[in-house]
Amino acid sequence: MSDVIRAGAQPPSRVSSSEIASMSSSAIGITEIVAGVRGTLIEHPAFAAGIAAIQRCHRMGRFALEEPGCLLITGVSGSGKSTLRKEYARHHPRLETPEGTEIPVLHLELPAQPTIKNVAERVLWELGDPLFTRGSAEAMTSRIVTLFKNCKVELVVLDEFQHFIDHSSEKIETRVADWLKHLVNITKVPFVLMGLGRCRRILQSNEQLRRRFSRHIALEPFGNSEKRARRIFDGLMRSIWANVPVMPSPDLVEDGDMLDRIHYATYGLIGYIMTLVSTSVEIALDEKRSSIDREVLAHAFVESVWPEARGNNNPFHPRFIMRPLTHSGEPFGGYAV
Repeated sequence: MSDVIRAGAQPPSRVSSSEIASMSSSAIGITEIVAGVRGTLIEHPAFAAGIAAIQRCHRMGRFALEEPGCLLITGVSGSGKSTLRKEYARHHPRLETPEGTEIPVLHLELPAQPTIKNVAERVLWELGDPLFTRGSAEAMTSRIVTLFKNCKVELVVLDEFQHFIDHSSEKIETRVADWLKHLVNITKVPFVLMGLGRCRRILQSNEQLRRRFSRHIALEPFGNSEKRARRIFDGLMRSIWANVPVMPSPDLVEDGDMLDRIHYATYGLIGYIMTLVSTSVEIALDEKRSSIDREVLAHAFVESVWPEARGNNNPFHPRFIMRPLTHSGEPFGGYAV
């Protein structure tokens, strides 16, 4: 797999010191710049692998195979699952034709407490059914099958699949899982399921679903300890700093110690990395700073990652003990180290 990392969306252009000095703290321009940073897509190797795997599923969906190939994508919060879903769907938009609406890629988030009825409602809503709340579960399922054909649905991507496990009791919602298996069988459309790692328990408890979703990709955090992993993470951060509208101070780019601190502050998760960076840009612009430095990152960490961070609990504090923030009560508590 290639180690190439690049900004995939058009990032905002760099803002000069004089432009920063003349900005009002309430200026719409600051909001637009920060939104541009948050919307910048970083095409890293795991992202490319995820897109390629979804493409393979989608390709098979165009042939209406008797047993469509399906895919499970797992990752902790902030690993980029939702970005992957939305970016793939963006390249396969809905089309309005004289014959009606075509939805090549149907994608949605599953409800927090799923039942057959509320999942069916969510699917019907995304399919454009004006009567999405009407009818029994059986009638709704029948309409879904019809609309899949009428809208020429080729691929379905369902996010937050871990909701099929009850959060309080850890009980698997077997009836909804069986309904999903039935929907895959009768529509013959490939499905991509996305969620936290515990979703694999759902497949392990249902033999037919497990067979359908035998292909699995895990979106892992960026590593920083082994040589190759560190090279990739360093390349990621250099790509990001090269595309932010406020100049980073030289140590952010060249200092290996700062690379470690950023990794501890984000657990190497792309979602947290981009949140930290975009908040840093916002703080620098609000405070009319000409560059992003360690002090700005320390402020951004408290504001956007861990509000309870105090003193040397902050990775950007000079006396921070260099370790992952995975203890109970810390931002990545419960994450595998």
